[in-house]
Amino acid sequence: MSPRILLLASVAVGACLPYDALGDVRPALADQGPSAAHWLGTDHLGRDVLRRVSAGGAAFCGPGLGAAAFAALGGTLAGAAAGWNGGALASVVRTVLGAIASIPSLVLVLLCLMALGPGPVQLAFAGGLAGMPALAAALDARITSLRTSEFVLAARAHGIPPGRLLWWHLVWVNGRDIVAREALAVVGSVLVLEVTLSYLGHFGVAEPAASWGNMLAHGLSTGCPNRWSWLAPAGAVLATGWATTLGPVRR
Repeated sequence: MSPRILLLASVAVGACLPYDALGDVRPALADQGPSAAHWLGTDHLGRDVLRRVSAGGAAFCGPGLGAAAFAALGGTLAGAAAGWNGGALASVVRTVLGAIASIPSLVLVLLCLMALGPGPVQLAFAGGLAGMPALAAALDARITSLRTSEFVLAARAHGIPPGRLLWWHLVWVNGRDIVAREALAVVGSVLVLEVTLSYLGHFGVAEPAASWGNMLAHGLSTGCPNRWSWLAPAGAVLATGWATTLGPVRR
């Protein structure tokens, strides 16, 4: 099995494990280094760093998957419509998506959260909206390049319905790799956005709930002697970001 899949699966499993954020507070054990009882030591409130890193994955798993699903649905519909029809419809779709893509992802997410309020559902919507243009553009380019290919012309000549030709032969058979790659990239982008928001506070996950972002913020701002209090979440962010980044799709 791919190391990327194993890593993402371990993050998902860790995020599903029960964790009592308040019950884990033990001031008498604050700032301890790694030991047999606490493999990565404890933070400034005596909380187990390893348990909080494991639980912190939940802060982005739900919003990340929701954002990926939203981007995949909207981006597939938009990209397929533009690539298959061309003309004025394609111009309108590409203009709208281009306008969305012109707004930096963090700014777009902040605007959405300011309008809708903070929360995992709102983050999923904002992250999916930010990731939709790239997915739609990639699928649009693939379908546009195949629309006049010989196998499509032959399928038309044999009477294959346009709907089946578009959604099965072009989107599913020839475009699912693009959708999967871009949707996985959306999960990675939501990870970065959630960590940034939690690090900055207000719109992110607030204490005592665990998040890699607020762990980094507290570990660095309090000067905790146990460096694993911020090295562990930083490593989790880097590793998970790598796992959600795939190479270019073969054409």
